[in-house]
Amino acid sequence: MFSTESDDDPGPIVPAGVHLAPIGRRALGLLVDQALLAGLVIGGFAVLGYTPEEAITDDPGKWFSVAITVLALFYETLAVWRWGRTFGKLIARTRVVHVLDGGGVGFSAALIRALVPAAFGAIPQIGLFLGLGVYVLAMFDPRRQGLHDKAAGTLVGLTRHP
Repeated sequence: MFSTESDDDPGPIVPAGVHLAPIGRRALGLLVDQALLAGLVIGGFAVLGYTPEEAITDDPGKWFSVAITVLALFYETLAVWRWGRTFGKLIARTRVVHVLDGGGVGFSAALIRALVPAAFGAIPQIGLFLGLGVYVLAMFDPRRQGLHDKAAGTLVGLTRHP
C-alpha cells in the first residue's frame, strides 16, 4: 500500500533468519498506533470537558503533548516487550525481534526502542522533524533499522510471509 515492494516479496533475510518488513508496512503500523494513541488522549481530554481544539491549541496543548508522549512510551514499551508488537504492528503483520537471534525483545531493549523517538519528539519546535527522522533512517539502512532499532538492537520483521 505505501511501499514499492510487493507483499508477496518477503524482503531481505538477515542473519537471524528474519524476513525484514517493508517500509510501507512499518509506516502503516506506526500510523495506526499514532491514531490510536491520539484518539485515546483526545477522548481523555473530552471526558475532562475540553473540546479537541482546546486540547490541542490552547494551554492544555502542552499537557496533550505530555500525555501522548507518556502514553506512547508505556504502550510501545509494554507491547513490544510482552508480545513483540503493538496493535498497529499486528494490523501491519510485523513484529519487533532481537537483531542477533530473531527472538523476543527484553524489557530494557523495548524501553530504549520507545525512548529514542519520544526523546527526539519532545524537543520544542523541532521535535516533530527529529522524531520523524528516527523512522526515516530505516528507508536508507540495509537492515531497515531506524535509529530506535539501532539503539535497542532490534529489527522489524514480517509475521507471515509466503
